[in-house]
Amino acid sequence: MDEDTIHCYGPANFKLNKLPVPRAGQVLGLVGTNGIGKSTALNVLAGRLKPNLGRFNNPPDWSEILAHFQGSELQDYFNRIVEGKLKAIVKPQCIEIIRNELKGNIQQIIDQNDERDVKEELCSHLQLNEIMGRNLEDLSSGEIQRLAIALAAMRNAEIYMFDEPSSYLDVKQRYKAAQVIRSLLRPNSYIFVVEHDLSMLEYLSDSICCLYGKPGGYGDLTLPYSAREGINIFLAGFSPIENRRIRDESLIFGVSLVFGVEEELYNDATSRLPDKPFQYPTFTGTRGNFKLEVIEGELDDDHIVVVLGESGIGKTMLLRMLIEWQTRFNASGSLEVTDGDITYFGDVSYKPQRIILKSQSTVRQLLHEEIPLRYSHHRFVSVVLEPLQVVQLMDQQVTNLSDNELQRVSLTLCLGQPADVYMIDELSAHLDSEQRIAAAKVIKSFMRNSMSNALVVESDLTMATYLADRVIVCEGQPSVECFANSQESLFDGLNRFLSHLDITFSRDPTSNGPSINKLDSTRDKAQKAAGTYYVLDD
Repeated sequence: MDEDTIHCYGPANFKLNKLPVPRAGQVLGLVGTNGIGKSTALNVLAGRLKPNLGRFNNPPDWSEILAHFQGSELQDYFNRIVEGKLKAIVKPQCIEIIRNELKGNIQQIIDQNDERDVKEELCSHLQLNEIMGRNLEDLSSGEIQRLAIALAAMRNAEIYMFDEPSSYLDVKQRYKAAQVIRSLLRPNSYIFVVEHDLSMLEYLSDSICCLYGKPGGYGDLTLPYSAREGINIFLAGFSPIENRRIRDESLIFGVSLVFGVEEELYNDATSRLPDKPFQYPTFTGTRGNFKLEVIEGELDDDHIVVVLGESGIGKTMLLRMLIEWQTRFNASGSLEVTDGDITYFGDVSYKPQRIILKSQSTVRQLLHEEIPLRYSHHRFVSVVLEPLQVVQLMDQQVTNLSDNELQRVSLTLCLGQPADVYMIDELSAHLDSEQRIAAAKVIKSFMRNSMSNALVVESDLTMATYLADRVIVCEGQPSVECFANSQESLFDGLNRFLSHLDITFSRDPTSNGPSINKLDSTRDKAQKAAGTYYVLDD
């Protein structure tokens, strides 16, 4: 494919073989695993990286580059880049760039960048008014992400690029950000979005290209499909136009996926299968001035309950309070039982939202120390370690792991502990789109085969829908109070939750998965009028 190479970083280094074709007046979404060329494609299309067409020793000049694209839409696009007629604004993937490049008061930063006179509208929509008096160095990652989106959206440009805009944002904030991005559409503007949250990507995009290849080796991409078709192709792992498989396995909704795990993995000396369900009572918990009310519930064998709610509403506190029932003691707050008492609470294995592994050893040594009976078991290796790509990390120092790698190792440690209940706080955090699919399949298969239960906090609605047998919706006022509803069916729970977000989903007949409706589309309006925010059958 050398004749198709767009850019190569050197001998035996990564090369990108194709570029997505920009279309004015549309949002083009890019999806694919990390290291497959998404950021390279954005840099080339932004005019920040001059494509060398694979000639890294003898880079071509712009006349040769334009001749290479002769007759295509890219020729006119790059010609306008060269002539300075297209200005690109990029919201970077790494938001720490914002922290390093900008300093000082948020109000001043926004005032200095508001070229389109839209700061009041953007700050209201992205919930930035409450941080106006603070300094940038004091902001959380989620606050910086919302600020970065606003700073890009308030600039004058013909090209807007948003690299992973959903990172660090809760479900509500993600769709608010998506609405801001789509508001930038004009007949002469180009918008590109790289996103791993598939439902948000569909909501954002008019068309989607799927990237595939060998991470760190080469990247290729499909032709653009409609947003829904692009998501289905990515989930199926097969592109019919190119007649090419882009992933070995598909993600199928509504079907229990079994990896062929045998009983022996779960019948070792440390395993225990609960002889009665995991139950918890109705209770009220407090921490400081925050109040959490929980309605009683239970988990049956092999059930996965997904917890939904906006940031700061108390999802993590719910998990921690349930864990504290194991010892019937809450050291940092009060716990009042308002109805009944706990009847059973088995062993719990917990993956926290914020992962801090202080080990000075390698990943292999850490797994040997923490989960010695499982980490080397051939079934655990094939079911957990290999799909999560932890095998490749075995000889790395824990202190050198990226957030993405820490998430996968932490999930492995969680599943490696024999337990009746696995509590997983933010499964998809820091994972790319491919890894989210792999992790979701691992969780579902593991619970089915071990007859264990899981309580999962998840902000990616595609993954939440795939995982959930039942749903707990957390409502209330962030940082003040939370009401954790009783468990509901996926249909009822999603209808309740989506009504708060004012977005609607239908079920796609091809993938059987959730398909988000564009804001104010005919279907969106019809479902809202009927009060059905999540439709199972069309």
